[in-house]
Amino acid sequence: MVLERLCQSLQSQYYCRRCLLLKRLDLTTSAFHWSDRAEAQGEAMKAVLTPIREALTPESDVSIAHILAARADLSRLVPATSKATRQVTCCAINKVLMGNVPDRGGRPDELEPPMPIWKSRREDGGGQNAGRQRWDRKKKKKK
Repeated sequence: MVLERLCQSLQSQYYCRRCLLLKRLDLTTSAFHWSDRAEAQGEAMKAVLTPIREALTPESDVSIAHILAARADLSRLVPATSKATRQVTCCAINKVLMGNVPDRGGRPDELEPPMPIWKSRREDGGGQNAGRQRWDRKKKKKK
């Protein structure tokens, strides 16, 4: 009973994640069709991508047997971008390692907001009507 609930939970999570990944794949491939060069190659691209995309479904084939056969070391995640992983891949581009890159920031939670500058009204010219435009008529001078 517990394994059945675990299997159902995994299937629902896999379904949700696969739907998200498939939507990202669809958006990414559609972005390739926006370029000028893709207009000429659009049909060839569709011919290659359509069969591959149709084979990918959001349903998962994970069963209780898969859960029972899973080993504890499968739960250890190794990032695909780690140095050790990239050194043993067969692709030539993955063997190129970048050196130190300067920090460009981009973390708004680490920035402190600037303090507001407070001025007194007298520094701005002061007075009751400072900064206002008068639209009423000027008073006539008494003779």
